[in-house]
Amino acid sequence: MTFQIQPRRAIYIYVNNIRHAQQLKKFGQITYISRKMMFVGLYVNDENVEQLVEKIKQYKFVKKVVMSPRPEINPDLDNLHDDIFFENYDEGGNTN
Repeated sequence: MTFQIQPRRAIYIYVNNIRHAQQLKKFGQITYISRKMMFVGLYVNDENVEQLVEKIKQYKFVKKVVMSPRPEINPDLDNLHDDIFFENYDEGGNTN
């Protein structure tokens, strides 16, 4: 039996009162609670994230739910950086 990494996604839940944050434990792992900005960072399994978000939005103490865009971001940016640098140089942006 081999160990397999479970794909997970972060969701951020803005709440009316921070005392309700502990009720969100049943949906996933709470990683951060911001008392000043009134939000909870929660990690959930990626396979059923849409259903969990719909369940969480039904609570009266929830203002807004934001999903992390990290899985859709392309991590390969090495060519992009070079293109931006040379375009800026060709346009005369780097005149020392």
